[in-house]
Amino acid sequence: MKYVRRTRLLALDVDGTLLTDDLQITAATREAVQQVISNGVKVVLASARGPNALRSILRELGIAGLAICYTGALTCRLNPDLHVPIKVVAEQRMSLPTAHKVLSNALELGISVGWFTGEFWYIPGWDPALHHESMITGVTPIVSPDLMHFKEAPHKLQAIVGEPALLPRLYALEKKLPTDCVGQFSFTTYLEIIHQGVDKAAALLKLGKQLDIAPTEMVAIGDRENDMAMLRLAALGIAMGNAPSNVQAEADWVTDTNNRDGVAAAIEKLYANGWI
Repeated sequence: MKYVRRTRLLALDVDGTLLTDDLQITAATREAVQQVISNGVKVVLASARGPNALRSILRELGIAGLAICYTGALTCRLNPDLHVPIKVVAEQRMSLPTAHKVLSNALELGISVGWFTGEFWYIPGWDPALHHESMITGVTPIVSPDLMHFKEAPHKLQAIVGEPALLPRLYALEKKLPTDCVGQFSFTTYLEIIHQGVDKAAALLKLGKQLDIAPTEMVAIGDRENDMAMLRLAALGIAMGNAPSNVQAEADWVTDTNNRDGVAAAIEKLYANGWI
């Protein structure tokens, strides 16, 4: 375990961590997070989601503040109110030619793909996988059939297959990614494609420097491959009980599952050990 000072920042993944499998924040988890905030700890959501898909989470937690979006490609100040625009703190977009190449490969493979830039999510057309993603996030994408001619580079491309049987297509896309981008799985059938070197840890480190908060004063909780770097960076990296074994292996310890108030249990342990 790394050297631990008193916690000043708590980074929380969202899906599979803060949310249950049915996309709810339990009362125990909500109360635990609010208690942390009342004790002066800065809570930062760190997610593959975009800003608009995090607003409802902030609203339910009763907070406004910093969020790491798109697996680290965009850090912003975010208000729960949709009418209040984001304030960019840091960002790293994909190169436009790379984005067009990945998009073309995805479409050739018959993979559902989304183009995310700033607060906006664009798709070339609807299909069942994208309908499902829209229902999960509560965000409606903008249909734009001519994405190949977009002039604004994305923060992220998201490739989705609708069922596990189609995973070979996703793996084929991952193998064909240009060298200046990287793919990370945020869910079994979701591949998040971002600029090379971008991840939640890099975003968290940059944000910490701006806030004068060192990694030795950070705790991170997550459950997927795209959380692993963040778990390694923080003084305490906590994996969810529902996380795959390779993610748990990167953590300092493992809490309960997302369906059994794992975040609340982790926070309780932080208090018990005097880290908050």
